[in-house]
Amino acid sequence: MLSVMAFGSLMTVVTVSLDLIATDLDSSVSTMTWTITGLMVAVAVTTPIGGKLGDIHGNRKMLLIGLAGGVVTTVLCALAWNAASLIAFRVLFGVFGGLVNPNGMSLMIHAYGVENRAKALGWFNFAMTGSPVIGVVLSGPLIDSQGWRPVFGAFGAVTTVALVVAFFVARPTPRQEGAPLDLAGAGTLALGVLSGLLFITQVVNPVKGFSGAVADPLAWAMLAVCVVAFRLFVMIERRVDAPLLKLDYFNRRNFTMPMIAASLTQFAYMGGFVVTPRLLDKGYGWTVGSAALLIAFRPAAFSGASILGGRMPSVIGLRKPIIIGTMFMLASMACFVAASPLDSLVGIGLIAGGLGLSGVAAGVSQPSVAATMVGSVDRADMGIANGMNQQVTMIGIVCGIQTMSVLIGDTASATPGRFMGTYAFGGFIAFLGFLAAVAVRPQSISDQRESSVEKSKVAPLDPAGPTGKATARVV
Repeated sequence: MLSVMAFGSLMTVVTVSLDLIATDLDSSVSTMTWTITGLMVAVAVTTPIGGKLGDIHGNRKMLLIGLAGGVVTTVLCALAWNAASLIAFRVLFGVFGGLVNPNGMSLMIHAYGVENRAKALGWFNFAMTGSPVIGVVLSGPLIDSQGWRPVFGAFGAVTTVALVVAFFVARPTPRQEGAPLDLAGAGTLALGVLSGLLFITQVVNPVKGFSGAVADPLAWAMLAVCVVAFRLFVMIERRVDAPLLKLDYFNRRNFTMPMIAASLTQFAYMGGFVVTPRLLDKGYGWTVGSAALLIAFRPAAFSGASILGGRMPSVIGLRKPIIIGTMFMLASMACFVAASPLDSLVGIGLIAGGLGLSGVAAGVSQPSVAATMVGSVDRADMGIANGMNQQVTMIGIVCGIQTMSVLIGDTASATPGRFMGTYAFGGFIAFLGFLAAVAVRPQSISDQRESSVEKSKVAPLDPAGPTGKATARVV
């Protein structure tokens, strides 16, 4: 939890400080958006590979490597001398985040066991989403008075604490002893995701506009690379003895549909996340610090609802929280649409309501999404399942940020009608997520427990200390 908090704290701060960072580094807001988008792309590309490495070499080992890299790259962000260096360091930070997130989640799932899997994931999301609230509350006034660099230094110290604690506290988990890493599959998957996301960021471009980006031959070259890479990935996975990911999993409704629902929900969540500070600036004249404090209400709601979301499956099953979450996200977009033409306290109330609803939506649904996906695969593939969930979610986030940034355009020229249209589009995507959630098969925690026993049996773990070489052979 501490490790995930260290990695999650900077997202909100960077989002609401883009104007300040752009001015300080003599750049533009559209360029500095890549400090967010680039990190998301890096996490999306590397997370499944990080999860698979955890399956093979151990979740604890990969977590420690990710945290060590996080310390270095966070400090480098504080020392960045121009826009390109900051973007590069943020991308590297995302690469190490691809090791931290899936392996941190797997460690918590192992600690709680099958029956309390959703509860563990609720606490995971609590840590991941509660950290931005702490970050904003502590960093907002600091940014207004001292600038953004000290914030990176402070979170570098937090990551150092997480690294030290993890070294002494985290224990080894079962791993696929002797299993090879499917390098060809990992490489083609990474290339396909990377080129696909770059295609999206080129076509849905806030600087060029849609029409200008469509005429760019580089964008279509990226699309061609994406198609070829995914085709090769499928061919490789069908032939190798130890594939990165069993393609049969995609035929399982409770693996694919929750993943799609989560991705579309996060499209609306993060798309609205980058638009709302502009609405508060343009329509209400709020400062960066004030906007950051209000926007912190969203991750606060997300964090609190995650605990509830972790407990709901034991009462109502795994499917209903996913459906409820997508419905709440749709309602949040409606609140933003209604607030767009206003400039009064009523509008602020609607924005706060929209932020709260979207936070609750994500918090309630995500533990059930992850638990449903993990429960639909073999236990030995838990890490790659977590990684795929986070990868597809990150794809939704990148698409949401880019698409809604293009739709809203420059803050100075944005009209109330443009804000309304942008949020309405986010609502349409959330509705598609609702349809995917409805397609999930009903499943209870007891069903998952029985399924887990049938799918795989793992030998008991040698009770070695945290620095021991305890392993378990997956049968």
